[in-house]
Amino acid sequence: MTAEEKNEIRKRIEQEIQTLRESIDTLTELVSDDEVQSDANDWFTSKENTGKEFNEQALSKAKQRLKVLDDVLKRIDSPSYGVCTRCHKAIPLERLKAVPTATRCINC
Repeated sequence: MTAEEKNEIRKRIEQEIQTLRESIDTLTELVSDDEVQSDANDWFTSKENTGKEFNEQALSKAKQRLKVLDDVLKRIDSPSYGVCTRCHKAIPLERLKAVPTATRCINC
């Protein structure tokens, strides 16, 4: 893989990281919003709580994805990046462009 190809993948990862950080900020605000009053007799509350739970799950997944992408950026210049962890062959560039976190080739 050439330096130019790695830079293309790096740029894509950095763009996704920026988008994730913006999403995390928004989701954090939504999750920490205490405007909804909890009342067991209010059927609207259960809908709001469902929305809050959904936002909490989305926030958790976004943070996990951000960590994975940060880890990939740290190792993108290592010789092992782009090499299948199972068969030790090069992962096709198109796969890495589509899934920069891939650690295995399509066959494995």
